[in-house]
Amino acid sequence: MGRVRISVFFSVFVAMVGLMIIAPVMPPLIRELGLSETHSGLIISLGSVAMAIMAPVWGKWSDTKGRKPVILIGFLGMFVAYVLFTLTMYAGLAKLISGGLLVFLLILARAMVGMFIPAVPSSAQAYMADVTEEKDRSSGMALIGAANGMGLVLGPAIAGVFALIGLIWPLYIGALLPMIAFIVVLLLIPPHKPVVATTKPPKLNPLQKGLRLYLFAGMATMLSIVTLQVVGGFYFQDQLLLTTTDTARMLSMGMMLSGVAMIITQGVQMKNPKWQPRSLILVGSLLVLGGVALFLLFIHAVGFYIAFFLFGVGTGLMMPGFMAGASLSVLREQQGGVAGLVGAVQGISAVIAPILSTSLYQVERHLPFGVVAIVVLLMAITLFASKGAPVSANVLATKHSE
Repeated sequence: MGRVRISVFFSVFVAMVGLMIIAPVMPPLIRELGLSETHSGLIISLGSVAMAIMAPVWGKWSDTKGRKPVILIGFLGMFVAYVLFTLTMYAGLAKLISGGLLVFLLILARAMVGMFIPAVPSSAQAYMADVTEEKDRSSGMALIGAANGMGLVLGPAIAGVFALIGLIWPLYIGALLPMIAFIVVLLLIPPHKPVVATTKPPKLNPLQKGLRLYLFAGMATMLSIVTLQVVGGFYFQDQLLLTTTDTARMLSMGMMLSGVAMIITQGVQMKNPKWQPRSLILVGSLLVLGGVALFLLFIHAVGFYIAFFLFGVGTGLMMPGFMAGASLSVLREQQGGVAGLVGAVQGISAVIAPILSTSLYQVERHLPFGVVAIVVLLMAITLFASKGAPVSANVLATKHSE
């Protein structure tokens, strides 16, 4: 069991690093290629669209084909996609290709990365649901959340280190890591029979009672995280009247503080399996709202750092909360499907949040955080008004059969 947890953790961590390692070097690479910011946004956004579309597909396939094969296919696909992306970047920097062909190949390669990455977290989340008891589900999902958080923090850091050698070097690492993870999964994760005997898993409605609340909580969580990432730097600079260099330094510190807080919080959760999804989300929501209040009411670097920390702890509670709640809301045969829906929610948030938050920021700098507060508060009130903790769909099915 220990080696399975380590393998699952490492798999999700590598997938998140693969997603994040390009972020710090993308802007300078785009300018080195002579392309515009619009091209950069298009390349990244279409990759997120591919993630949102493919996450439910991979989740369902993991139910019918098995968790391990889908994870392995995901890493192979990531490797091929990153090789294509790296070769295209190299050819562009060497002036071998340019213009529309260059943009098309970059979009294609990034979309391929987005297509294959969800295969890993969707299948890993479903695998964790398979190997944990219902009472330990929150603790198991905290492991997935910690891997996400660590990848979120270390991905850009790894990119920063290798970018010192050359801007394209982080892409080499992005191609190498999936092959290392492929070998780890191949050797350490035992074969796991598909949980659905037929080629068609039971239908799963994202709007069904219980599940829709936790998907809404997932949307609110990811909206909070992505909004902070996208407009946090602008807010820092405009509120504190900083130079671009000071802004980059302070934002890096704030994001690192938030990521570390998230990892520590989820590490504590793994030691306390009795914490239930509903409670995790409600407490996390209060902390996120506290962070938003600090952003809106105090114009001071210390206050902003505290806000980043509260965001990290709050989202660190909410993330495994909505994952575990969603998992407990469906049948055993639907775990891959629900993990795919969770991945789709994350992908949709990654598409919507940057556009929405930057548009609102241009109208009024406080608006993005105000909207986050409204969404989180509405979600918390809706969840609080719902009756009791999530009851496993398997338990409900058993009672119904009796």
